[in-house]
Amino acid sequence: MQERESQPIDASWLASFTRIIARTLHPNVPPAAITACLVALPLIYTIVMVHTPLAVLADAMHDDGLFMMLGRRLAAGEWLGPFNQYTLMKGPGYPAFLALGHWLGISASLAHALFHCTVIVFFVVVAHRFVGSIVLSGLLLVLLLWHPISMTAPLLRVLRDSIYYGQVLLLLALLLCALFYASTNRRGLLFGALAGAVLGWLWLTREEGIWIIPALGLVLAIAVWEAVRDRRLRTLGLTLVALLGVFAGIQASFRGVNRIVYGKFVGVDVKERNFERALRALASVRTGGVKPFVPITRSARQRVYPVSPTFASISTWLDTPSDQSWAGLTCTQIPSLCGEIAATWFLWALRDAAASAGHYQSPTKASAFFGRVADQISTACAQGSLQCSPQLNPAMAPTSWEEIADRLPSALMEAYQLLLLSNLPLAPWPSSGTAEQLDVSLHFLNYPLHTATADIPVTHALWGWYYRRGPPAWFSVEVRDADGSVAETLLEREGSPDLQTAFNDPLASRQRFVIHTHCSDQCVMTFRATDGEQKKSLAELRVAPLDLEVGGGIIHVDRTVPASITSRAEQICNSIRIAIVSHSQLVFLPLLALGVAAFVLTTALRARRAVANMCYLMALVSWVLVMSRVALLVLIDVTSFPALQLHYLAPAYFFLVCGAVFSCSAGMQLLMRSAGRGSDLGYVPCRKPSLRLQ
Repeated sequence: MQERESQPIDASWLASFTRIIARTLHPNVPPAAITACLVALPLIYTIVMVHTPLAVLADAMHDDGLFMMLGRRLAAGEWLGPFNQYTLMKGPGYPAFLALGHWLGISASLAHALFHCTVIVFFVVVAHRFVGSIVLSGLLLVLLLWHPISMTAPLLRVLRDSIYYGQVLLLLALLLCALFYASTNRRGLLFGALAGAVLGWLWLTREEGIWIIPALGLVLAIAVWEAVRDRRLRTLGLTLVALLGVFAGIQASFRGVNRIVYGKFVGVDVKERNFERALRALASVRTGGVKPFVPITRSARQRVYPVSPTFASISTWLDTPSDQSWAGLTCTQIPSLCGEIAATWFLWALRDAAASAGHYQSPTKASAFFGRVADQISTACAQGSLQCSPQLNPAMAPTSWEEIADRLPSALMEAYQLLLLSNLPLAPWPSSGTAEQLDVSLHFLNYPLHTATADIPVTHALWGWYYRRGPPAWFSVEVRDADGSVAETLLEREGSPDLQTAFNDPLASRQRFVIHTHCSDQCVMTFRATDGEQKKSLAELRVAPLDLEVGGGIIHVDRTVPASITSRAEQICNSIRIAIVSHSQLVFLPLLALGVAAFVLTTALRARRAVANMCYLMALVSWVLVMSRVALLVLIDVTSFPALQLHYLAPAYFFLVCGAVFSCSAGMQLLMRSAGRGSDLGYVPCRKPSLRLQ
């Protein structure tokens, strides 16, 4: 095999094939055309996303509402505001992004779109250094820029996952610049510092940043290998010092400001030492029994209260049977766990209970409270008052290896199906919150186009027509809200010469209608004719156009207002979005299959040359990022709570595209090199053994 790799393949069929590939993948494209594409494609994407409504969940105080609240505090110069259980619950990375958008006077939709486009264009420009082919780089640009996941309901929210995948792409691009493509030491230091800043920002955006460590370690290993062979270890060391120094400085600064404002040198307090100890101690209790996906059962809590007076002080809030409690939410979402608090919500329930009991007046007091809980339970376990089993992960529900093995196949199958982009949700969620909450949030977000709420009455208008063959007939409408009250409704009848022509019926001269009502999306509209009736909620009527059978006639609804689509521009943008999301599999699945095949074949047949090819190594980094992200979410899914969600998987989707394109590029480059036509793809073989492209 070594002999075969070292000699060029000169078969005539291979020479012809490589000539065709070279012409296809490296056409002579004018620079002006490339620049036009780099401007036009992001511009069109931005226009589409600005005209796509966001769901503004102003009352979601553990997610969207929390980020908006923290962002408002930052924008007002109040740091993160008065301390309570929400202040340091999640990192300020995304609230800082929202605050910047507020300061710049741009809407949240525009901020998301601009960040998405800027990051992807920069990433592709950097990747083109080793991809070489303008066609493959263009394909990478289009597939990343117009990836359907960014246009689906889970990311059409004011949620940190809307920028998280972009942060990872930006970090990788900056690392490539710092470690491989910086032409001077000063540039290496600059890009290293920028990479450290993005890493620090990413680390403060989500709390599970550890999943990127394997890929970062692989990139660093490649850089060290090249530095050793090129005798550039000192330069590499300075770059890494800049990166780690800026990263550490950001983390220390965040904690330092918290020390000044709140009196304790602490970061995100769900990772605070005593809070994690308390979670771990509670989840270790086996006395009272265990249940799947429940950190500590209600029965086990009853056994803990006598040995932990501190924990018993919050029993009232943990054990309340109210439908609004975390136990009530568990019962609604997971009926099999009624009466318990599932792992999905237990750490939030514990924090809320501690806050209700007055323990969240400061980070120091909260830490002391959780420390006492951990100490008392640990003492009881050591003395034999409680039967306990060590808990490795504090947020994980008690789980045996047998249970993990039983759940793993279904979780892997679910992850596989999600990664294939099947059944992507298109319709944005309704907004939520009181009128006051929405007013404050929308002002802070600079009034992006947003969905209507399900609870606040708004004015609805429906346009359409009614037709029943025979003598002219008409219908009536009635709208009632959830408690049965009748909402004011106006039905207007209008002329319909188009229907006379369409149905060849001269009597159908006044069959068009306009209906106006003022009610929430949950209100029900009843259409009544002389021979029947039909009922639909106002939310269902938003999905216009649609036909309703009412007795022997048809009511056709052309359009509704308010709706996700109102203006002509929004209709066009929504059509583009739907077309891309609905047909994405036609491009994505063949590319993914080709990329996997190219990577496997390259590894099997050209392993020695592949490890000196930058495209192959970046493909490997991309596949590692996909696998580590999926592995993390699968582990959480089989042990604690349903983590296999589209928005959590967003980074994996983008790196699937990167892995496939880089694998194809590596395969083509190595094929050309074997045929002695490396330059036809704009590819100059790497200096042996250096990875650097000249």
